[in-house]
Amino acid sequence: MRPLLPKPLQITVYQDVLCSWCYLADLRLEVLRKEFGDTVRWRVRPYPLRVQDTLPTERELRGLSEEVQRAREEPEAVARLLTPDLWLGGDPPRSSLPGLAALEAARLQGPQARAYLARAMQRAALEQGVNVSRTDVVFELASRVGLAMNDFSLAFHSEETRRLILDEHRLAAGRGVRGVPTLVIAGRWMICGLRDLAEYREHILTCMGKLAAPRSGSSERIVH
Repeated sequence: MRPLLPKPLQITVYQDVLCSWCYLADLRLEVLRKEFGDTVRWRVRPYPLRVQDTLPTERELRGLSEEVQRAREEPEAVARLLTPDLWLGGDPPRSSLPGLAALEAARLQGPQARAYLARAMQRAALEQGVNVSRTDVVFELASRVGLAMNDFSLAFHSEETRRLILDEHRLAAGRGVRGVPTLVIAGRWMICGLRDLAEYREHILTCMGKLAAPRSGSSERIVH
C-alpha cells in the first residue's frame, strides 16, 4: 500500500490588479510557485481597493501616485518600469471592480487564462498608464491573450461575477484583510504587504513544519 502523500499547503493571495505592490508580489510569488510545485496550492482572490464607482479625489490621486513612486524603489528590474500615469494621465480608474471582474471571467477558462490576462492588465495599467477598468481596454487585452471572447463577455457582464467579488471582499474584510497584497497561509497565518522573496519562503517553510516559527516581532498575524 502506497503511503499517503501530505496535502498541499493552501495559500490564498488577495490582490487588486490596479496595485503596484501586488504586481511586484506576484512576480516574487511566481518564483515560489515553481519552487514548491505541487506541495503548495495557490488560490488568488480579488480584493478591490476601490469598491465604489467614483472618481478619485485629488488627494487620493496624489496618494496613489506616491505609492507607485515608492514601489519603483524595489529591487526588481521591472520596478523601474512602473509609472504613476494611470493616476495622473487624466483618465484614472473609478473602481477596481471592472478589472477584477475581467480576471474572474478569465478564470472560468482556466487558471492559466487568468494568469495571462492578469499579467497583461498589470503591464498595461502599471507600466503604460492605461485605464484597464474601461470595457474597450478589457476586451482588447482579453482578445490579445487568446480568450474565448463570447464566453468571456457573458461572464464579464454578469452581475453574479461582480456580486462574487463583493462577497469575497466582505468575507476577507471579516477575516482581517485590510489591504493588498495579503497572503493567508493554511487558513491561519496572514502576511500583509509586500515582503522579500526570502521572507515569503521562510513563512511557507515554517507552515510546512520545515522551519522553526519566526521570532517575535515579525508582523504576520493570526487569522481569527
